[in-house]
Amino acid sequence: MSKTLLQIPELAGQIIRQILFPKPALALALKARIGIVFLTLASSGLQAQAVSEIVTDFNGYWKSSNNAINSVKPDNSHNLVSFTYNGIRVSTGVNDALLTSKGLSYIPGDFRALPMLNITGTPSGNTKIGMGALADGILNGGLLTAPSRNFGTYLTDGVNGLDIGTCVANLPAGTMFLSVTNLRSQNIGDGGADILVTQVADPSSQNDRYEFTDVYGVRVGNSKDIILSGISPVGNWVADFYEATGSNVLLSGFTQTQRPMRLWAADFSDFGIDSTNINRIAYFKITLSGQSDLAFVAYNNNTLNVQSILPVNFTSFTGRTNADKVDLKWTTANGVTNRFEIESSVDGTHFESLATVAAKNHTGGSFEYNYTVKNAPVGTRYFRIKQIDINGSYDYSRIIQVVAIESKTTFSAFPNPAKSFITVNHPAATANESITLYHINGSVAMRKVATAGAVQTKIDVQSLNRGSYYLSFGTGNIRTSQLVVVQ
Repeated sequence: MSKTLLQIPELAGQIIRQILFPKPALALALKARIGIVFLTLASSGLQAQAVSEIVTDFNGYWKSSNNAINSVKPDNSHNLVSFTYNGIRVSTGVNDALLTSKGLSYIPGDFRALPMLNITGTPSGNTKIGMGALADGILNGGLLTAPSRNFGTYLTDGVNGLDIGTCVANLPAGTMFLSVTNLRSQNIGDGGADILVTQVADPSSQNDRYEFTDVYGVRVGNSKDIILSGISPVGNWVADFYEATGSNVLLSGFTQTQRPMRLWAADFSDFGIDSTNINRIAYFKITLSGQSDLAFVAYNNNTLNVQSILPVNFTSFTGRTNADKVDLKWTTANGVTNRFEIESSVDGTHFESLATVAAKNHTGGSFEYNYTVKNAPVGTRYFRIKQIDINGSYDYSRIIQVVAIESKTTFSAFPNPAKSFITVNHPAATANESITLYHINGSVAMRKVATAGAVQTKIDVQSLNRGSYYLSFGTGNIRTSQLVVVQ
């Protein structure tokens, strides 16, 4: 991609003034409306600074800058066509022909909204949906019914998802991971911006955090905390803010409210990303403060590829006995996850964790996994797989039932469940056999050597924690076992 400096830097010599707009009592909920645009263009050694101009397609064409704020205030949906940072106008790919027809020079881009569809967290009473005052066709009123409360809709609407005339205010606090692939190190330090943050509501003193991580969620480079209260606005718009929860649709004080539009840009290098660590990047992580007001999060399709992290789909899950073992096998498709936990149960309702298995791939695809449960108890047992995403969310496979092969040797324990002691009936001991209690995860909880000639051994379990244990009798690999419960 050709990247040439097309105009004299507009920010040279300017002092970024701080403008803190007072908030009316009923507008305290509305703070920084933040959208992020991943750009292909990067510059090395530049500090993050204000964007000086934006162009949108409001009423066909709308341009405004921090030193020439347009008196027209957009009051409907409109898409970001270009922005100017460090004196360079960059198109978003929404309508390059419009820029050309207006005689504006620019560097072409191809931006797409990040698929922020897996938003977690519970919206609060302050969560609002922001729309241009005329988006509902009623200048002095509001919708009779609430707009859609699917927050992802407002973060991905418009051409390529770049509608700057909608937002979600006070998005629920939480962490999002978006899978990032095919980043190109040659785009670091090539003369433009990498990240564009837009805000079109009252700024907040609290920050959102943005960072890149590896496949394990470990930060690559450094994080950036975004606070936009000190950035000069490049324009103003008029919006209605709707309730995202409850029965109220539009409250007094949130109709036809004017809000400033601010934009902030940064370089990849501001995140500490360079040619030595860019290959470690797997995710873009967004930590929302609970007072975040997002418009969209987008990326340049010419520079990197981004996909929504979908939950893993279990295509199969089976188990079979093998002597005193149970061999588990499961396959996954499509989704991305971080790890699996094998869980077991005596009754099919109350499960305990057995072991953890790392995911084989963190960027999607179909894979097969195997795990062997050792010292499996005699009788019926239930298993399920818990898949845990990198952000901590989780889901389960179906539950399967496995019946372990009955031992031909007489072996039993009572009482079961037990509180103080367990009496074990077993074949006549030769003094080489041991009676062992195993934790569910396979580690030894207690071991006792049987007395030679004894066919019954009493074990004190008062020191053990409540829970399920494997009780095993035998020598080496020759043994029989069953599940016991300590209350």
